[in-house]
Amino acid sequence: MNTATTRTVKRSCPTCEACCGLILEVDDAAQKIVSIHGDPDDPRSQGYVCAKSQAFKYIHDDPERLRTPVRKTPSGDWEPISWDDAFAEIAKQLNTIRAESGKDAIALYVGNPTGHIVSCQLYLQGLMQSLGTERFFSAGTVDQHPQQMGSFVLYGEEWKFPIPDTDRTDYFIIMGANPMVSQGSLMSAPDIESRLKAIRQRGGKVVVIDPRFTETAEQADQHIYIRPGTDAYMLMAFVNEMFTKELITPGHLDGLIDGIDDLRAAVQDYTPESTAKLTGIAPEVLRQLVTEYCAAATGAAYGRIGLCTQEYGTLASWLVDVISLLAGKLDVPGGMMFPRPATSAPGPGTADTTEHWGRWASRVRGFPETCGELPANLMAEEITAPGKDRVRALITICGNPVLSVPNGKEIRQAMKTLDFMVALDIYINETSSQADIILPSTTQAEQSNYDLTFTGTSGRNFVNYTPQLFEPENDLRTMGESLCAITAGLNGISSEDMDNFMFEGTLDRVVKQSAAIGRELDADAIRAEYAEQPGWERIIDLMLRNGPYGDGFDSTDEQGLSLARLRTLGGNVDLGPLQSQLPEQLKTEGQRIRLMHPLITGEFARLAEAFSQNLASPQSSSSDHDMLLIGRRHIRDMNSWLHNIKQYVRGKDRCTMIIHRNDAERIGLSDGGLALLKSTVGEARVPVEISNDIMPGVVSIPHGFGHIYSDSRQSLANDQAPGISCNDLIDHEALDTASGTSVVNGAKVQVYAA
Repeated sequence: MNTATTRTVKRSCPTCEACCGLILEVDDAAQKIVSIHGDPDDPRSQGYVCAKSQAFKYIHDDPERLRTPVRKTPSGDWEPISWDDAFAEIAKQLNTIRAESGKDAIALYVGNPTGHIVSCQLYLQGLMQSLGTERFFSAGTVDQHPQQMGSFVLYGEEWKFPIPDTDRTDYFIIMGANPMVSQGSLMSAPDIESRLKAIRQRGGKVVVIDPRFTETAEQADQHIYIRPGTDAYMLMAFVNEMFTKELITPGHLDGLIDGIDDLRAAVQDYTPESTAKLTGIAPEVLRQLVTEYCAAATGAAYGRIGLCTQEYGTLASWLVDVISLLAGKLDVPGGMMFPRPATSAPGPGTADTTEHWGRWASRVRGFPETCGELPANLMAEEITAPGKDRVRALITICGNPVLSVPNGKEIRQAMKTLDFMVALDIYINETSSQADIILPSTTQAEQSNYDLTFTGTSGRNFVNYTPQLFEPENDLRTMGESLCAITAGLNGISSEDMDNFMFEGTLDRVVKQSAAIGRELDADAIRAEYAEQPGWERIIDLMLRNGPYGDGFDSTDEQGLSLARLRTLGGNVDLGPLQSQLPEQLKTEGQRIRLMHPLITGEFARLAEAFSQNLASPQSSSSDHDMLLIGRRHIRDMNSWLHNIKQYVRGKDRCTMIIHRNDAERIGLSDGGLALLKSTVGEARVPVEISNDIMPGVVSIPHGFGHIYSDSRQSLANDQAPGISCNDLIDHEALDTASGTSVVNGAKVQVYAA
């Protein structure tokens, strides 16, 4: 019930991709969020929320989050510093290093939280362009680069991901994903449990393929165990079976696909029988899956983290899309479809004929860049590599690579060799503790926001704008404002001029996009309209008004979107179910879907060599202690973000090693006891959790833990949820060669009783 100082506000949840609708009770006098509940009127989430919905309230209240810039003292302690002094020192240090050692002497790492902060996403582009560094790293190379590479190969656009149309599908295959916990990853789907139940209630089927019987598998009709890291073999056999049974029916895309006959030849040796010993999937089970999927009126095949983070991650991710394409279940209702974000271009755009890999290489190993980045696994050696252009400075943005990247311990040590490091983060954590200056930012409660990234990964088209709740404390800046100021310092201009530069760049792009569809815009008139509106909102407004649902800068259009109209509509607008977009939206040359791209044919050759070796000498454990390691998620975790919140770390230890009962008995482990894990790069002791819900020969440890460093200022994380970093057991040199992605899924370890 409202009192004199409270009000009711609607917004979207900023913690995960689902972007569920929330209703907040806000106390303006106390600057507090009193309560958070699900919004029953939200068209996508319809009142659903998960445990993470409360996270931004707890983060806002956390006394340990930074509320002013801090600078490391000579003694290693921290002292407050003014914003002006912080930006001046950053500009001085970075410009000096760049002048003396070149652009590549400055490295950049970007973490996942940037996807939830629109100002950060927009102004990060200016910083990246100004730095021009080839030493750019992100969480993407331990996450989604295989899917980006596959999308570029097939559709000519690396950020064009096909999303399961869960509300209209009759047959849903889920591989290497646990959306019951994640709420969808590159598949924003609030309340996935209800969606899965709805598929079954309308006579459909849900199949989960995973080495562990997950929370999602509990909601499925069928669960199929698969040996970690063998998805590419299974999917090659899947495609071969489609050819063998003459089930190739591309539907409306027939005639637009190049390389089908070459693909038939490439998969011919991979049969359900020849792959069974590697994958653990019986031939009759795989054949039934192929038959049922192809016969279903609608079907969606979805793969995620488990597929990406393996030795043949790019090939496996690409094959999932190819299955949809060949079965006529791509770009059709009930299949795998493409969202049309409100901020996207109004027309189809032009072909992208540039390669998105191999334009430069890492200095030490010569590993090619992919999607403009180098593998984050290689950060340590790239930082410490000697030479005139050695890395002397590092900027980290919303990232904690010490915990989230294999070789994290070495990355942390490498940071100590830097001349200068700046971190943009709201906490002093395992990574930011190594910085010279830390710039905090407003929390989600202290800034307005627009769900930019996740309108491109949603199973339904939508827009959502969230107003600012509270005035920031201590003159806190948004992440975008800090990025704008740093970029301005690099260019020797004011933040205001840099902001205008970003606006002008967007305006120029908007004018060209409109001209391509025959709509001429008056740039001067538009510029004058925004003259008194600095900041990110005017940039988003340009994109909205120019987008496929926008008003086209026509003030008489009362239906078209603009930021002003979005505000009057309450911030949240449902734009309807996903619609077919191909071939019009293909960015490939000639708008053709190319199967046999050199990137893929190279992976075919690599897989074939391994396949021949495995058939000649089947994989087997040389020791009773040999196991394969996989990760997992928990509903109260979000990578390493939420471990300093009492409400999320209380209860029993979640950083445990799940192991099958038979393996535990053989090794001599007891439930709740300690296991010793060893790999080629490290070892760790971890509590044991015995279960029958994991494939024999496999162990599972969650990621995001390892809060063991005394210089971190997150007391709850350190005291109550230290755990181990499973990444410290991962060989950082093991990469999917096509994407530079870490081979985390199926890493070899040995397990002993501690």
